[in-house]
Amino acid sequence: DVVQELLKYSSDKAYGRKVLTWDGKMSAVSQDAIEDSRQARTETVVDDWDEEFDRGKEKKIKKFKREKRRNFNAFQKLQTRRNFWSVTHPAKAASLSYRR
Repeated sequence: DVVQELLKYSSDKAYGRKVLTWDGKMSAVSQDAIEDSRQARTETVVDDWDEEFDRGKEKKIKKFKREKRRNFNAFQKLQTRRNFWSVTHPAKAASLSYRR
């Protein structure tokens, strides 16, 4: 785990290694670093978003529609019907030009 690996090397080394005060005691900065690392260990929560982000990019795959595709043009079908009626029934062809 990446977080655990980073926390392992940051336990009490605020400056990369232990820094003591002039009296030889642990400095306040080191104490803060230790406390921060303890809190980070207990408060680290890996959620779904982090896992998805860590996976990286995925190639998009085209999703096919389940609906049945029409193999004809509806406008062309209407025009063909109008043309047919204008040849076979000239009197009724005028009524096909628009709908009431």
